[in-house]
Amino acid sequence: MINNRIPLTFTTMRACLSIFLIFLWFNVVGQQTPAYSLDILNLYKLSPAFAGVSDQLNVFGIYKSQWQSHSGAPTQYTVNANLPFYKWQGGVGIDISSTNQGVTSQTDIKLSYSYHVQGLTDILAIGVSLGAGQFGINSNEIITPEGSYSGGINHNDPILGVNRNTQIYPNYGLSVFYGAQYFDAGLQINQFIGQNINVKENVNYALSRHMSGFFMYYLTLPNQWTYQPSVHLMTNFKQFQMELTNLLKYGNVFGGVGIRGYDSKSIESLSFLGGIKFNEAYTISYNFDVNVNKLRNTSEGSHEIMLRYDLNREINTGRPPNTIYNPRNL
Repeated sequence: MINNRIPLTFTTMRACLSIFLIFLWFNVVGQQTPAYSLDILNLYKLSPAFAGVSDQLNVFGIYKSQWQSHSGAPTQYTVNANLPFYKWQGGVGIDISSTNQGVTSQTDIKLSYSYHVQGLTDILAIGVSLGAGQFGINSNEIITPEGSYSGGINHNDPILGVNRNTQIYPNYGLSVFYGAQYFDAGLQINQFIGQNINVKENVNYALSRHMSGFFMYYLTLPNQWTYQPSVHLMTNFKQFQMELTNLLKYGNVFGGVGIRGYDSKSIESLSFLGGIKFNEAYTISYNFDVNVNKLRNTSEGSHEIMLRYDLNREINTGRPPNTIYNPRNL
């Protein structure tokens, strides 16, 4: 429970709504960036500017297996951690993520720093992220119409080879986070510059700029229940996607439902999530996505599991701030 954050006012609500109206401008085009349904439980993943806001070490590990029963379906994992660094008036964090999809793979490692502007009862954080990634194509797994694959691999294609081709690229990001008594909001931009990488001769891969944002409201109900609705918006400036989640918490147990999509063309899946906080340090969460688009006839859904660790004590990295901000943690 948080009782030391500023309540909703017309000014703060208008500022947050303005952020999300930016996203609605992009809904004429849309393909979502790869995301986890459990991201809503990992604020650092949603906005690296959250680094250090909890005044303790937070570590997350999450794995996702998507579109079960499809050969070459995406699998992805993420490990991230963040903690306060008071000497720099903020926090630091690291995020390591990897995605395998068909014959391609992509791995990113990013470090982040967040500068905190602490109010009497609220907080504003501005973050920057720097890192590098590797994109790869496994040509051995490609099958061409004119290829010969008896006793060896011969694609009969002048561009494709028989080796794994990789290329390393830089990654830059910007983010912002704002926390008040009854809500949290954040925004981040990944691949801030955007670039094309040459995987091999005549094979280029475009890294497009991605932006996402979230808004999360906290409502305390009678008998120790808490209701937490949230919206998560994503765009690559060509396509747009939205995810709505409704979460209920009672004691150390929580669960909820969500939907990804906003109209008949973009609705993709329903999500069912739940978890338990075993003690002050460990929390485990699970999510199952049920496809409601054309994949529903061939896919058995997607699974996610996340483990969270909280140090649950103040980090001694310098002089702590005068006001300690304690975000709601599931």
